[in-house]
Amino acid sequence: MALLLARAAFGVFVVVLWVGAARSATPAGSVVAISGQCYVESDGKRTALKFADKVNVADTVDVPAGAKLKLRMNDGSIISVAASSQLTIASYTIDADGKRHDVELSLGQGLMRAVVAPIDRPARFEVNTALAAAAVRSTDWFIEAQPGVATVAVLVGGVGLTSKATNASVLVPARSGSSVEAGHDPTAPHVLRQAEFNALIARTEPPVRRRATRRAEPVQGYNPPGGPPGGDGPPPWANSGPPPDQYGPGPGGQGPPPGGGYYPYPGGSPPGGYGPRPGGTYQPPRGGAGQMPGGMQGWPSHSTHPN
Repeated sequence: MALLLARAAFGVFVVVLWVGAARSATPAGSVVAISGQCYVESDGKRTALKFADKVNVADTVDVPAGAKLKLRMNDGSIISVAASSQLTIASYTIDADGKRHDVELSLGQGLMRAVVAPIDRPARFEVNTALAAAAVRSTDWFIEAQPGVATVAVLVGGVGLTSKATNASVLVPARSGSSVEAGHDPTAPHVLRQAEFNALIARTEPPVRRRATRRAEPVQGYNPPGGPPGGDGPPPWANSGPPPDQYGPGPGGQGPPPGGGYYPYPGGSPPGGYGPRPGGTYQPPRGGAGQMPGGMQGWPSHSTHPN
């Protein structure tokens, strides 16, 4: 009997451990931008984060001074964490269709920005600090936790800010802010200047990662304006025209004249050369169909080359 009880107790213990491990490994989001060295604390272990790393429910992300971190959560929400901040993902429940059901974050200290994905049904998205709780549905907003005060600033949408000491709440509308001091009600919302929002954005937005680009090898020879990139420009003679008896692009090496073709430069053969005709064919510009666009004076079309 004692052996059976011991085995049963061991089985319960294993199940509890398995449930705890499964809960800690529940995915919540991933790193989409990082600046400086950031860390995640999970199951008592502290690990350095890198681009594309996963974060899970019950993890705490630590963003030291001089660093920044941006997470894309599984419901599509974006969370940006400023330097000197600690954020714990208390819960992040997603329905089978990928929509948010219940989210609770805990901001121990510092500043974060949340661009909360819209949803067409009631769902909780709440951020707690030591002094206040802020709840939203879909919005773009900031919350900062400092010693003795919690502050909210709303760019888009609205945020309900509640004092944990007095249980009093205010609704903070777009382009406004409010704060809660220890033991007090939230302040009345007040309008914020764009410069104040710009400062918050600069504190939370990591720099954009730019891919290294390989410089294209120069294309030897003539590269007319509007042509493919990477050319080394016209050859040395382009601005003065090609040597005698040779054909080249239009005056100064800047491409063909109107009509789409080439004509000889002065000094070419025959004297004066032939002008292009629309459609790319050539004919003498005088004595036949007349002076064509971009053509130069040449031989009559009804005659043969004179001796």
